Amino acid sequence: MDSWIYIVLLGIGAVLYALMLPKRREETVKSEQVVKEMESTLEQYMGEVQLENEQLLDLVGQMKQEQTAKQTAQQEQLNEMRHRLLAVEQQLASTEGRLRSAETLLASVPVNISATEAAEAVEAADKASQPHINSIKSRYTELFDMYEAGRSIDMIAKSAGMQRGEVQLIIQLAKQEESP
Repeated sequence: MDSWIYIVLLGIGAVLYALMLPKRREETVKSEQVVKEMESTLEQYMGEVQLENEQLLDLVGQMKQEQTAKQTAQQEQLNEMRHRLLAVEQQLASTEGRLRSAETLLASVPVNISATEAAEAVEAADKASQPHINSIKSRYTELFDMYEAGRSIDMIAKSAGMQRGEVQLIIQLAKQEESP
């Protein structure tokens, strides 16, 4: 073969190689664009996820604050109810004492007197008994003797024939009476 054929074939090969080169460059440019688009999309996604996480953290913080506020309000309400219960128990104890003294007085009143005279006698005895009541300890000496001897509140309640809460109330009232 002639050398010009080799030269022509070599020229055709060079032209074909030159034509293929831009296609390869276009493919690499396209793939770089796709990579850049994916990176920007991922950055946007990560930004959105971070924003949502911050919003969730704020929401959880608000929920904790609300829960703490509710718990504080409930605790205050519970304390108020305890104070009310203590006041009612004190009132009940004084009423029971008055009732016992009235029953004792009624038992000693003769049967043949009128209801008005009996009521007047009960009122007079009630008024007469109030100044004699010096302190809680003087009214419940047996209870306080057991308490000072180291007996438990349950044992004191059983021995005195009282409720546990009533014994606790009496002891608390005595402590309050001593403090002022």
